[in-house]
Amino acid sequence: MMRSLLWIFIFLSCRFPSAAQDALTLMEHDTIPPERIDSPPPKKINKFWKMITQPAKPPQKGKLYAFPVPLLSASPTVGFLYGLGAGGSCYAGDPTDTRISSAQMGFAYTIKKQVYTNFKSSIYLDRDDWILYGDWRFLMSSVPGFAVGSGIYGDRLASNGAEYNDNPYAKQAANVSLLYYDYLRLYETVLRRVIDKFYMGLAYHLDYYTNMQDKELNLGATAPVTTNYYNYNVKYGFSQGGSMLSGVSVNAIYDTRDNQNNPYAGRYAYVSYRYNPVFLGSNENSSTIWIEYRDYADITHNHYNILAFWVYGNFVTSGAVPFLDLPSCGNDQFGRSAEGYINGRFKGETLVFGEVEYRRHLFGVKNFPDLFGVAVFANMTTAGAKEDNIRLFQYVAPAFGGGLRINISRVARSNLCIDYAVGFYGSQGLYVRFNEAF
Repeated sequence: MMRSLLWIFIFLSCRFPSAAQDALTLMEHDTIPPERIDSPPPKKINKFWKMITQPAKPPQKGKLYAFPVPLLSASPTVGFLYGLGAGGSCYAGDPTDTRISSAQMGFAYTIKKQVYTNFKSSIYLDRDDWILYGDWRFLMSSVPGFAVGSGIYGDRLASNGAEYNDNPYAKQAANVSLLYYDYLRLYETVLRRVIDKFYMGLAYHLDYYTNMQDKELNLGATAPVTTNYYNYNVKYGFSQGGSMLSGVSVNAIYDTRDNQNNPYAGRYAYVSYRYNPVFLGSNENSSTIWIEYRDYADITHNHYNILAFWVYGNFVTSGAVPFLDLPSCGNDQFGRSAEGYINGRFKGETLVFGEVEYRRHLFGVKNFPDLFGVAVFANMTTAGAKEDNIRLFQYVAPAFGGGLRINISRVARSNLCIDYAVGFYGSQGLYVRFNEAF
């Protein structure tokens, strides 16, 4: 609760600094100076009041609806993280026949000298004739080297029995070390409308890991210590120092959603077959397939009670992919799946994720009726590992959560979402983001 209140205070302070400054000034005096009694409220308070009480202006082509927010978090893997993020939406064509586009970007730094930068976009061009998906990231980060598969021993990192404690508030064991790396991701997908709401297109994907440091590995010890990362690379012939997965994909999308930021109705289906050949730079020839489906039901036909469903599967269909490129939870474009667990907690040659979410309107004001809402959700993840005889759905990791919704743009239908989710093994987390998870 305290973390959620802190996030809200930070957001309001950044959006309305003059209001915060005036409040602090008043606290320094026992009385209000006479000349200030009849003075008008600060301009930014007036602007905020007008925003929530006046009717929304019609959407305009090319107008950017952007919202910055500070980034603050803490976890055992990154320590204390701080930075700046921003989300924005606009219509690239006439709003009457073009769906809204969305993009998010961020830069963050941690006390462990880790760097996180990203730019992610979903762009619908004029009359929805073309769709552009982008996912660009550069990280200098670390992650626990979890075992492949969603079995009960997935938290074991090495042969010395080192186990990762999923509880973010617990102290890690002294013998637990992380896998450090630099990572560059460049994904760009271009799709053309074929008929009505159906699109097909091509994409290029690059996943490049370098400067890998496996801190848990100790082959020179009296009893050599090997890790999940080391053992996987030995088995499939990958380098211990880094990897490259470079490929192209064929993609098909069916999209009838009324708004991608916060859908009230519609369906979304996505299939992507990716081939990663050696001649494009991949370490090994391989292929994967991604299959995804989302559905939205407006129960009361006034968008005040929305039931949303999301399921996807990611499968290695041929060859072997590098350890950190295995299908894993949180590996969707915006990294929003499997809330309740850290990204990459479950991975395998096969992975399936599903979530159901209930979104409920709370209250608003006359000209801003959707100002506040809440959501509750439940999700599950399962991963298979053929070499360890772990079948898909043999082990399932569920998580549950909920949170607050604050509408920050009526035209873009953008929400500031503040969620808290709890999974198995003590895993839990606070999530603050722009727009709904799906």
